[in-house]
Amino acid sequence: MRPWVAHLESLGVAFEVGRTVREVLYEGGRVTGVRVADPGGRTRTVTADHYVCAMPVEHARRTWGPALRAADPQLARCDRLQTDWMTGIQFYLTESAPLLDGHLNCVDSRWALTAIQQARHWEQRDFPADYGDGSVVDCLSVDISEWDKPGILYGRTAKQCTRAEVAKEVWEQLKAALNDTGRTVLRDSALHSWFLDPGVDGIGTPHPVNEDELLIHPVGTFHNRPHSRPPGRSSGSSSSPWAAVDIDLATMEGANASARAAVNALLDRVGSDAPRCTITPLYRAPEFEVLKRHDRTRCRSGLPNALDLG
Repeated sequence: MRPWVAHLESLGVAFEVGRTVREVLYEGGRVTGVRVADPGGRTRTVTADHYVCAMPVEHARRTWGPALRAADPQLARCDRLQTDWMTGIQFYLTESAPLLDGHLNCVDSRWALTAIQQARHWEQRDFPADYGDGSVVDCLSVDISEWDKPGILYGRTAKQCTRAEVAKEVWEQLKAALNDTGRTVLRDSALHSWFLDPGVDGIGTPHPVNEDELLIHPVGTFHNRPHSRPPGRSSGSSSSPWAAVDIDLATMEGANASARAAVNALLDRVGSDAPRCTITPLYRAPEFEVLKRHDRTRCRSGLPNALDLG
């Protein structure tokens, strides 16, 4: 992250680390400031020409006071949005595992693991030279999506395990999923180290918490998400994966699309003649459109999905 921070600082960005947003203040048809608290609990109001909200929805909605919610009723619908535990862990490897060139979905893993090897997707980078002590050649980045089912190693849920136990359990589940064809592709000898998202705390105790929960998408909840461009002459915009963009999934791509929409909204608001950000809609493979239309017809007729054989 440091090179990115350095780049932003070179452009004039100032980071206020350790501050907590208490409330987005609204009056007279516009955002008038943001009340923030420092680590000692002292509060002050920060003012600016424009404001962009880029916080996770479960944190952002705590900062919307009655005046702001009354001005934009769509924000109140965000209270209906749901979040759940999905947390990343990275395994650093001393040899590249011969896995597929893309995302892995370990569909039979107890903790609903998905993963991707990073080095092969950064062709412009020399991984061992650019990262770590030179012995690490790849990073297997894993998402843990199920935290409430017992694992295969300790028989406990992820929330009931310590951080070290979570790492061992995930590694064993990965090996069970990937080494099941008679060919060993993930070796214990290749594991250098691991890193679990520090937003997860208190696991292995009666009070686990996760400061980095992920937005989830039950059917019919897209209309509860606000647009990056708020109505009226508000000076605020939202730039987060919970904004209503064409990519209906909490992903980096969705966050990127909402950020581009927020930038375009700010440029429009100030009447700038700068080029607008390109927003690419989600690609939808035409091969599946006939099946989707058939599924919609069955749904409207009260019939189950054709693949629902349960």
